[in-house]
Amino acid sequence: MGYAGVRSRPPRRPEREGQRKRGTVMSTITYQVTGMTCGHCEGAVTTEVGAIPGVTEVTAAASTGLVTVTAEAAPDDEAIRAAVDEAGYELVGRAR
Repeated sequence: MGYAGVRSRPPRRPEREGQRKRGTVMSTITYQVTGMTCGHCEGAVTTEVGAIPGVTEVTAAASTGLVTVTAEAAPDDEAIRAAVDEAGYELVGRAR
């Protein structure tokens, strides 16, 4: 029990990477990318796209050619295209 008149509260948990912050609206978009064939390809795309300011998470799958980007605001398609190009691959467009 606590002291009289003092309310106890649960300890604060540190925020985890990629966790949504209170009041922040996250946006997730999936893109189709050609040319990825292996884990190295996935890593290259993930590194380049992940370096874009505001991007909080990137998942690339060579088997499907899909790259899912989560960002603090709607990702800029041209910035995503430039990052994918820098990694050596081609962004076809948003996946449907």
